[in-house]
Amino acid sequence: MREQLGAPVEGPTLAELRKAAGYTQETFVAAFSDMAQRMDVRAIVSVRQLRRWESSSPPTPHSGQQDVLEALLGVPLAELGFVVPLRRSPSPSKDRSREDDLQRRRFVLDAGALLGASVLPPTRTGRRVGAADVQIFRSKVTDLYTIDHSQGGRVARQAAKHTLQSVERAMVDGIYLEGVGRDLHALAGTLHSHLGWIEFDAGRPAAARSACTEALTAARLVGDPLMEVRALDSLSLLAVEQKRPWEAIASSMAAERLAQARGGPKVKSVVALRQARALSSAGDHAGARRALSTALAWQDRSDKDADAPPWTAFAGQVEVDYATAAWHVETGHIAHAIPFLRSAISQLGPTYTRNAALYRARLAEVLMKAGDVEEACQEAVASAGAAKGMTSARLVDRLSTVASMARQVDTAVARDCVEELRALGVSTQRQRVA
Repeated sequence: MREQLGAPVEGPTLAELRKAAGYTQETFVAAFSDMAQRMDVRAIVSVRQLRRWESSSPPTPHSGQQDVLEALLGVPLAELGFVVPLRRSPSPSKDRSREDDLQRRRFVLDAGALLGASVLPPTRTGRRVGAADVQIFRSKVTDLYTIDHSQGGRVARQAAKHTLQSVERAMVDGIYLEGVGRDLHALAGTLHSHLGWIEFDAGRPAAARSACTEALTAARLVGDPLMEVRALDSLSLLAVEQKRPWEAIASSMAAERLAQARGGPKVKSVVALRQARALSSAGDHAGARRALSTALAWQDRSDKDADAPPWTAFAGQVEVDYATAAWHVETGHIAHAIPFLRSAISQLGPTYTRNAALYRARLAEVLMKAGDVEEACQEAVASAGAAKGMTSARLVDRLSTVASMARQVDTAVARDCVEELRALGVSTQRQRVA
């Protein structure tokens, strides 16, 4: 007896959703295989099979393939233009129950333990959220890195908050399958983590701490150890700035344990750099030196680290040199810090506008302490010129500190420097430097 088939539901085709999500046929096949492994489903597809699925009269995928396709795209098979056997098409009541179960709307964390997913009452009017929407959100997150490096924290903050609101709105009001729900929650965690750094750069430590805590919570809920490492690294930096060395060290040590188990060379190098700063803030300069050596060793092995997360892109020999310079300053060897700062500045690419200005301001400060007033003034003015329009509280504070130091020097060069900095909008009153 021939099995009855359910009629396909009108909606976007498989090819349309694939292209909207940014997949070629080849990369979609790879993503399908990865999703099948994550779901522990024995299902494969070839490019040839995918082409047949995208044809005008596509064959129906078998049940395992159906599960993977629905999880990957966030859309039931019948809505992709396939004729699905009735036994694989749930009744309306079962379908409603399944969708409700798959809506990852809100998580509850109690005393540091994950109690489970708490599903809100169903919102039947919510729009369906799929992999294409997730891809759009991801592209917006990628854009934040460019905004942050080119314009500074205060400008990037507005863009990050707007994107986070859009993601959270989709999580609350949307209808989606489990895989999409996890991706949305991971994106929210990534945005909170990015906001933690942006708020730090914008001079808002309380907001930065709150964002990092949100990121840490999200990382644990979705089981993403590298996101957790990033949040812990940021918390360590904040603790250094807030004069809480014990917390800075504890956060960096927790990040190290995770990185050793799950991170590649790039992640481990970043963690070691954060650890060096935390140890130095506590006065353990010998321990900080060992951490710097570890960071350099991992950096030397990071050339082939293809799986490094995007937030480690800034790290490299530049950051190792900059951290080494900071260690020399902390230990009182000012002259030894100068060549490392010069090296870091020379290696920065054109996309790191904020860091280039910040590092030059730091070099100006160190040169001033070393007594090289003329060169310090040249670096400070160059930094202030590059910083025009930049919204970075750390940079503003650093330049103000250099201007204040120059005011204490009674030479024509120093007086001219103060006037040039003032004309460029730099306050000549000493500021707190992060």
